[in-house]
Amino acid sequence: FAYNTAMLSSPSSDSRSPLRVYVVCDQTATAPIWGYLIREKGLVAILETVVERAMKHALEDIPDLIVIDINAPHAQRMELCKRYRTLSSSPILLFLPASNESEILEAYQAGVDECVVKPISPAIFLAKIVAWARRSWSQPMIPLRTGPLRLDPSHRSAIAVAGQEVRLTNLEFRLLHLLMNRPGYVFKADEIMQTVWGMETADLALLKNVVYRLRKKLEEDTGEAGLIQTRPGGYSFLDN
Repeated sequence: FAYNTAMLSSPSSDSRSPLRVYVVCDQTATAPIWGYLIREKGLVAILETVVERAMKHALEDIPDLIVIDINAPHAQRMELCKRYRTLSSSPILLFLPASNESEILEAYQAGVDECVVKPISPAIFLAKIVAWARRSWSQPMIPLRTGPLRLDPSHRSAIAVAGQEVRLTNLEFRLLHLLMNRPGYVFKADEIMQTVWGMETADLALLKNVVYRLRKKLEEDTGEAGLIQTRPGGYSFLDN
């Protein structure tokens, strides 16, 4: 299999794009089945069957759900999970070949949302995919306007007063939504990491990188500068 994308119409009646499921599966007999089941539900299936390519994939177009089902050594599975967790807050569903408590605990500590011990039936697989994909859209779904910006959850974008639209990644959108919910309030780094990434301990380098990208997008695309303020121990959105 080469890296590929197949898009079908969403079964939903709203204007959102179809939910995108990124599947890393290095088993030639299983990967097509997972892709078929996902597409049959009207979701977008993005299949990657080469672990090395998955390691290099930057996830620039952030999916709504990440599924990892590889026969690689445990250390490689953990490396992949940690990499994707640093890039996205999307749910990660990890399949394991055996029930090993220490490996399961390590996976959850790495940011995995659910571990599933194989074998698993196609019906249960699909039920989990639908449940997690739906959950990935559940926060937040209400448009938000603060100061000169309006957030549009249906398109994951920020819209300026003059109408310029800034498309955001999943992490950028969640971070901006958190800050705009309470303008002027200083969110501590640990609080941001727990809310946006689901991580208990703050990774300051990761947080600074996302803040930098978000500031750059807002300033270049809308001309609005200084919206995200650096405060002692954290960040806040400009309080007008």
